[in-house]
Amino acid sequence: MKFRLTDLRKEILSVIDNAKKPLNAKIVKKRLKSQPDFSSIYRSLDFLERQRFVYSVSFSGVKYYFTSKKGNGHFLICKECREILEFKDCVAESLQKRIQQKYNYKISEHVLYFEGLCLECQNYLHRKSKTMS
Repeated sequence: MKFRLTDLRKEILSVIDNAKKPLNAKIVKKRLKSQPDFSSIYRSLDFLERQRFVYSVSFSGVKYYFTSKKGNGHFLICKECREILEFKDCVAESLQKRIQQKYNYKISEHVLYFEGLCLECQNYLHRKSKTMS
């Protein structure tokens, strides 16, 4: 089946490819020069994901998209401020090899993320708890 990268799909792909971290549809919309409605954005994101131009991961029920050009996704997400930090250290490679061998399964990619508190939120919550005591 032949597919077509429309102008909107190209623009969305460019926004995601140039992003430093995964973006949700709302952020993608803000960065677009054209002003499509959300249904067009979601259809385009779905198409780009099905064609493997982008990958997605859900954090707290919100879908975030990142470029497939970078390969596997590794993220830290702050439970307080929701800031997302991408990291390059792939601690999953040895686990991936063991899983492939154990289950006779060919893994093509993976997404790994950890949730916690960034340093700024840790400090804020620590100061807040001191003032409440």
